Amino acid sequence: MWDFIKKIFSERDGDVTVVVIDEQDPDGSSSFKLRALDIIKMALLVVVISVTITIVMFFATPLGSLYQHQQDESLRRNVLEITDRVNALQDSLIARDIQLTDLREVLKTTPDTVFSVSYTQLPDQEPVNGNVRAFQGMSAYEMMSQNEIILSGRIGSAPDFPANMPLQGTLSQGYSAEQGHYGIDIAARPGTEFRALADGTVVDENWTINYGYVIYVQHAGGIMSVYKHGARLSKQQGDIVLRGDILGVIGDSGVMSSGSHLHLEIWKNGVPQNPIMYLIN
Repeated sequence: MWDFIKKIFSERDGDVTVVVIDEQDPDGSSSFKLRALDIIKMALLVVVISVTITIVMFFATPLGSLYQHQQDESLRRNVLEITDRVNALQDSLIARDIQLTDLREVLKTTPDTVFSVSYTQLPDQEPVNGNVRAFQGMSAYEMMSQNEIILSGRIGSAPDFPANMPLQGTLSQGYSAEQGHYGIDIAARPGTEFRALADGTVVDENWTINYGYVIYVQHAGGIMSVYKHGARLSKQQGDIVLRGDILGVIGDSGVMSSGSHLHLEIWKNGVPQNPIMYLIN
């Protein structure tokens, strides 16, 4: 076939004789004399006609619709996949927003976030040195004198207790184990220094997103004092501190703070204590 095509193109300016031989009837063979250029034109014409017929069939018959449907189906699948991914991403964002909202609500409703300088005094009691002597809601045991508590062995072998207030300020929230508030809040101006309650050793100090700077001081008798919402600390882990030494300054630090104050906790042998019982009021 290729030899025939080459022959036609090589003799396109001359004549070409085409002999058709019937293998079953050699006498019935015939020959045709054609110009090579005419054969080329006929071949091109056949190609054009074939292309035209294919185009007409594609657009005028269901064949074209079938092909287009296949293309649309592929596009549709891609669109559906993209839509599913977008929906999954939206669900993830919604879940994240819900988690952030829940976290904000937890932070807002945690007892230590509630900060108010207003308080109610008992009619027969007055502040001493800027500190509140008592507050409503104290149990009968909490209203016992400090001498009775010391003699009862509640504080134990800790000669530095009862101690002075760690800073001059206003008691804004008391101890409430029922509400998960294991300490007291003392309101004061930002930058007010707070001091160690008693002799001891700084066993830990760090910064937390909830409470700002926090420092832990271990005292005798299994007592530990914890000071939260510091804006700056002046002691570090391992330091030996004496009663009244400056530990740092307070501020409105930490997401669980809604005002400048010191949150003071006292723990004895791992059990939270009411700091009022350990302080000179």
